[in-house]
Amino acid sequence: MDETKPRQAEPRQAEPRQAELRPTEPRRAEFVDSTAFKLHRATVLLDRIADDYLVAQHRIHYAPFLVLLMARVLGPTTQQAIAQNLGVSRASVTQRVGVLQKSGLVDVAKSAADARANTVVLTAAGAELVEAAWQGLEQHQDGVDFGVDEPVLAAQLDRLIQNALGILKGGER
Repeated sequence: MDETKPRQAEPRQAEPRQAELRPTEPRRAEFVDSTAFKLHRATVLLDRIADDYLVAQHRIHYAPFLVLLMARVLGPTTQQAIAQNLGVSRASVTQRVGVLQKSGLVDVAKSAADARANTVVLTAAGAELVEAAWQGLEQHQDGVDFGVDEPVLAAQLDRLIQNALGILKGGER
């Protein structure tokens, strides 16, 4: 395989539907009914929907797409900042950025502020992919939030995020 060409993402084979979680013991209900467990499960399912769509329609997996998305949201930024915003290691971002750079979706240069850091910038092709894929994701995921009071959910998620950041900073709330 030619190493200069990006690896083509392949769609997953259809998997059996995920079983509905019905705890058989009271102790299991304690876990399954917890907010943290439900948030994790919702995140996993949303990530899977996004990955399936992105691979099928844009030939990119969700993890590298998130790097592109962070480069779009943050503007020219360091790999470290992308890693911090995604909650992943700098090494994993460095690996993803390398593939994205070979694909012509980002440019990488030494940071003017820190010679030890690299700055990541979307190319025109990367920006086009982010815009098209984001619009497609919004349409593809339409219905996931059926019956959900979005403004209330968004406010509650903002509160959870702030609480989590406070705990990570040493117990602030």
